[in-house]
Amino acid sequence: MKSWKIGILGFAAGAMVMGVSPVFASVYKTVQAQIMADVMFDVDGNVVASPSNQPVLNYNGYIYVPLRFVSEALECQVSFDPVMKRVAMVSPEAEVIEKVVEKEVEKIVYVDKSDDPDYVVYNKLPVTVYKDGYEVTLKNIMMDDEENAGMRRTRTYLKVENTDVTKISVMPYEAKLILDDKEIDVSIAGGRWDDAWSENIKKDEQKEGYILFNGVEYGYTKGSLEFQVRVNDGSGDVIDTIRFDFKK
Repeated sequence: MKSWKIGILGFAAGAMVMGVSPVFASVYKTVQAQIMADVMFDVDGNVVASPSNQPVLNYNGYIYVPLRFVSEALECQVSFDPVMKRVAMVSPEAEVIEKVVEKEVEKIVYVDKSDDPDYVVYNKLPVTVYKDGYEVTLKNIMMDDEENAGMRRTRTYLKVENTDVTKISVMPYEAKLILDDKEIDVSIAGGRWDDAWSENIKKDEQKEGYILFNGVEYGYTKGSLEFQVRVNDGSGDVIDTIRFDFKK
């Protein structure tokens, strides 16, 4: 649809819409106006002149343009109601253009993910869990080659780094280790964990140690380790649960 680029300043006399009837001639007074035959119209970049029977007039310092010519140039419908003395212009309906946009979407296929909502991603060691103000890394899992105190045991080696809280402490006595869907008990023979966990880990400190479990064979493929950490940010203690899901 063409846009309005010309201001319609008035109505031209004569054939602007239709001829003036004798009734109008007796009612309205006659005026003198100057015909401006050299006026051109720029309609959406197309420069044209109005027909000779629809001239541009200069009357009393104002420019009057032929309404029918201008309306049709703008693809509008124009009519005149002599009873109501009303000129009507109707703009063309806006053309609705349906635009189809084709968007290439990358298809991602998860070859190792099932439809189970409880699906667990197992990562190769070392695995790090990041918490607000500290982080814990499961570095390695080592199993005894020989029996110690009558049994073989498994050590889960950890590194705890306190970056931004007052103090934290590892709570290993209720730790859980699952290897290939089999739960392994925390060792009760001798010390169950490293002495490093007996003290708080203050801000900007880090400690390494292990938690002991009853020994198993080396042939596991995946597992989970879970224990708790006590966190104090200066306003009181909060217990966080740390869980690692790992594979060989």
